[in-house]
Amino acid sequence: MAFHLENKVIFISGGAGDIGSAIVKGFVDESCRIILGDLNLEAAENLKVQFPEADIFPLQTDITNEDSIEQAVKTVGKLYGRVDVLVNVAGILCRKSVFETEKSDFEKSMAVNVIGAFLLTKAMIPLLKESDSGSIINISSLNGSAAAENRIVYGATKAALDMLSKSFALELGEFGITVNSIAPGVVDSKMCRVRLNTEEKVQSFCRYIPLGRLTTPEDVAGCTLFLSSSYARGITGDVMLVDGGIIARQALPR
Repeated sequence: MAFHLENKVIFISGGAGDIGSAIVKGFVDESCRIILGDLNLEAAENLKVQFPEADIFPLQTDITNEDSIEQAVKTVGKLYGRVDVLVNVAGILCRKSVFETEKSDFEKSMAVNVIGAFLLTKAMIPLLKESDSGSIINISSLNGSAAAENRIVYGATKAALDMLSKSFALELGEFGITVNSIAPGVVDSKMCRVRLNTEEKVQSFCRYIPLGRLTTPEDVAGCTLFLSSSYARGITGDVMLVDGGIIARQALPR
């Protein structure tokens, strides 16, 4: 338990996906109390089964629905009376070019990636204020600061999420609540493997990454644990890259 987070109350939205699952495991290893909020309740319950000794409470949560968020806050309040760490993982990827993108693509992605994160975070503030060391961590993307083909909607929403983190950081600082974004690079996940669907493509792509490998969900989880800990109490309003050095390079191949 390197980060000394024992008994901290953690709420994770979208916790049943590849990155979310790794973050859940990290907090399990720290002996935390975890509320696993996900639209897919079955997936959340299946993840709980993987850690039978852990304190995990699966909770169906739709972050685009204010009634669902209100119910989640009430449930957590009754269970624990506070939230120490809120991790917004829930997000969707629209993989379309500028020419293919429609208004509806923006509306759908904004609803989850930005508005949903805003609504859940705002609703959780009273419970975060009950903590003596509240932290909010938004899982963003490298595409929030570096453009890529077929990512116009995704990049725009992640850039907005980063600014959301900075704005919350300014207004919640007086309560001792830190707010940061984590911007992963190309994460080895189901989403990534849609495009990098052969080992040859993976190896070819990795040659352009300074560390020579894809970012792993565990890399993102490690950064999440750090930002949740007392070691990071002086960090707020930051966008922390976990990208293997991609953005340090002048350009990536198409």
